[in-house]
Amino acid sequence: MNSFFLALGLTLPISVIVSAQTSAPIRNWKSNDGKAIQASFVSLQGDQVEIKMANGSLFKVPLNRFSAEDQQYAQAQASKSVSADAPNSSALPAASKTWPRMVALESKPEIVVVKESPETKEYIYKSPHYEFQCDSKLGANVVREFGRLFEATWLLNCLLPLDLKPEPEKLRTSYLARLFTGKSDYMAAGGVEGSGGIYMSGKKALMVPLSSLGVKMAGSRVILEGGNDDDNATLIHEITHQMMNRWLGLLSTWMIEGAAEYAEIPEYDGSGKFNFIGIERRLKKYAERMNGWQGSGKEFKMLDLEELMGLDGARWANALVTGQATQNYGSAGMLTYFFYHMDGEGDGANIIAFYQAVKMAKTKDELKAATLKHLMRERSYAQLADDVKKGFRKEGIDILFQPPGKNAAASASQE
Repeated sequence: MNSFFLALGLTLPISVIVSAQTSAPIRNWKSNDGKAIQASFVSLQGDQVEIKMANGSLFKVPLNRFSAEDQQYAQAQASKSVSADAPNSSALPAASKTWPRMVALESKPEIVVVKESPETKEYIYKSPHYEFQCDSKLGANVVREFGRLFEATWLLNCLLPLDLKPEPEKLRTSYLARLFTGKSDYMAAGGVEGSGGIYMSGKKALMVPLSSLGVKMAGSRVILEGGNDDDNATLIHEITHQMMNRWLGLLSTWMIEGAAEYAEIPEYDGSGKFNFIGIERRLKKYAERMNGWQGSGKEFKMLDLEELMGLDGARWANALVTGQATQNYGSAGMLTYFFYHMDGEGDGANIIAFYQAVKMAKTKDELKAATLKHLMRERSYAQLADDVKKGFRKEGIDILFQPPGKNAAASASQE
């Protein structure tokens, strides 16, 4: 056997294997004690590098048995391979023509281990559309489990008849999720107290503490427990923001938040499936969670529509300080549900037409015109409120609109 493999302590017999995978060029590899061999890079699987000899034989070698230069080369090749397979808008599944009854992944997402470096505490994993960066080793199997939530939410936003066509942020070939072992690190990076995750458009990243993914560390060992419903809902909300990153500068604040709230309403079963069947029942649970029923009836306290639809980002952010946020989010979610499932013929045709008009709009005046034409449809706010009440009454929910003024402008100390 070649002295290179003897130096690594490998006793694998050489056998010729025909590989369908295209390999990198043949090059010199050196073990960390100076032994050399000629082979081509095939793949990086966890801490094992698969290389291919000139005669077609395949070997898996521990990454740390190679020289530092070769380790960097293997990691770079693995990253390049994943980037070459990165998704693009032309490869997106076509949006549904009608509202889906179910959105489900066909199988668990494939995970590529790009980098696992204990020295620098850099651990990078990739699913088909996401790159996960963590400060602890997780392993492909663990990432595959919680990766289903990310990939299923991506698929959901692709298939909604709104025709969103999700794309990663500019200069990125995949979406980025930064995962944090410690809560203090999550908070220091910009996390929000009590949140299960947060999307930061400026950093082009979704930031998530591991606890929200049902992952906890027991010493250096990873334990996968399964995320709870509240954390799943928060993550689905934030992932949807990331899927809609190119829409954020075009839509009103209530629509941005409402679209993300709506994605929380269908049942997510933990296996990569969103179920829209019986969504009316889920709507009532959402209303109860966000606003609470008053007395023995089922009244939902909803923000005044003119106030809700006119909220800007600053006043929305200020509501997080004043305690008004829950009602704002709930009202946005309910109004979004109305436009998706109750307005007009109940098929979402008007909101779908609105999104198509937004794609074509070039000025703020054109965006405003799209709202008036496709959403307001010559209705006053009072007339729209009546239609909202009628729509939800059919689902057994009474809407109680609040007097305007719930969202005061931010004070100088809060700005």
